[in-house]
Amino acid sequence: MRGRRSFLRDSLRLLAGGTASSVSGRMAAAVIPTQPGPFAQPLLSSICPDQKPETTLNDPAISGTVLANIQKARVPSPAGSLLHVDDCRPPEHSEPQSVMQNTRLITVYGRSFGIAPILGLLGTFKSFNELEQGIKPWVNSTSDLTGDRVTVAPHLIYALARPCHGSEDSCLIFLDALGVDLIEDYIKPAAKRGMAVVLDAQLGRLSPIPIIERMIKAGYLSFPNVHIALDPEFATKPGQSIPGTPWGSLSAELINETQSLLANYVRSAGLSHKKVLIVHQFVDATTNGWSMIPRKQHIKVFPEVEVVFDADGFGSPDAKIHKYNAMTNPTVYPRMQWRGIKLFNQNPYARYFSDKPLMTPQQVFGIEPTTSGHRMQIPPNLLVLS
Repeated sequence: MRGRRSFLRDSLRLLAGGTASSVSGRMAAAVIPTQPGPFAQPLLSSICPDQKPETTLNDPAISGTVLANIQKARVPSPAGSLLHVDDCRPPEHSEPQSVMQNTRLITVYGRSFGIAPILGLLGTFKSFNELEQGIKPWVNSTSDLTGDRVTVAPHLIYALARPCHGSEDSCLIFLDALGVDLIEDYIKPAAKRGMAVVLDAQLGRLSPIPIIERMIKAGYLSFPNVHIALDPEFATKPGQSIPGTPWGSLSAELINETQSLLANYVRSAGLSHKKVLIVHQFVDATTNGWSMIPRKQHIKVFPEVEVVFDADGFGSPDAKIHKYNAMTNPTVYPRMQWRGIKLFNQNPYARYFSDKPLMTPQQVFGIEPTTSGHRMQIPPNLLVLS
C-alpha cells in the first residue's frame, strides 16, 4: 500500500495555479452527474447545536464572519421563537452518547461538493441527493453484512495543505476562509438527513490544537453531528516548503493533547454526544522502520472522545489488508477501540492513485478472503470512500 507523494504534487499544482482554462482547472471544475434518490439511515438528526452560542460571543479573536456563523447556530423553533440550545441537551449529569457504538460510519472524502474531484470522491457529487444515490450500494452492503446501522458523512478537507509561502505561513487553505458557509451548506443539511460531517485537517505547519480551537470558535463542534479528522502525512517541518514531501508525522503526545482539548470541550459545553477523532495513517512501526504516529502505544482513551485509526493509502487488496491488520493489531495496540480503512475508487482525474482492484464489501468486513488468502482480522468501524 503506497503513499501519495506524486498525487500530492499534482494536487498542489492544481491548488496553486489552476484556472478554468487550464487542464488542472478543468479537473477542479469537473463533476460526474448522477441521479438523486432517497436515503434514510437516521442518526444524530437534530439540527440543534449542543453549545450555547453566547459562551463564545465575547471572544475578541472571533472575526465578523465567524461571529455570523455562531449566530446562525441559534435555531428557530417551529413557533418562530428562538430555540434555547439547552432544549437539545441530555438531562444534567448524563454521559455523552457514543457515536461509533453499533454503528458503521461511511465518510465520503474530498474538498467539497463539485470541487476538485482529483482530491476525492466527494468532488464528483454536486449535492446531498447525488451523494446519497452514489454511495447507496456501499450503505446497503454495509448494513446487510454487519447488521449495524450506517451513518454517512461528507468528509470535507477543511484545512487543505498547499505550498508554503514563507517561514511563518501555515501552508493551509481553510475552507471557510474561501467563503463556504459550513453551517448552512453542510452541517445543518446533513443533520436533517441523519448524516454526520467530518472536518479534516491536513495540518501543514500547525498542530491540531489551533485548528480545533478555530472550529470551536466558529461554532462547528457545538453541533452533535460534527467530527474531526487529522492527516499526519501533511504535517510540515520548519524549512519544508511542500507539505507531504517528505511525509509528516503526528506524535501520540499531540494526539493525547488534542483528545484532552476535545474532552474538556465536550464536558464544559455539556455536549450530548462524544466527538469522533479520525487519525489517518499508512506508515506504521509494525510494517515499516518508522511510524507516522510515533509512540502510538501511548495514546490514551478519553471517555468523551472516540479515536478511529484509519488505514490510509492505495494499493491492492492484499497489500491493504496486510497493512490494516498490522496497524490495528490489538496485541500491539491493546487500547485501540475503533478502526477504519480508506478505499480509493477509480478516479479519472487520478488514474494511478486508486485501489486495483477495489476491495469488495465482503473482503472489507472479513467475510471473504482475497484470492491470495488475506483476510481482515477485525472488521472496520469506519469506511472512508475517496
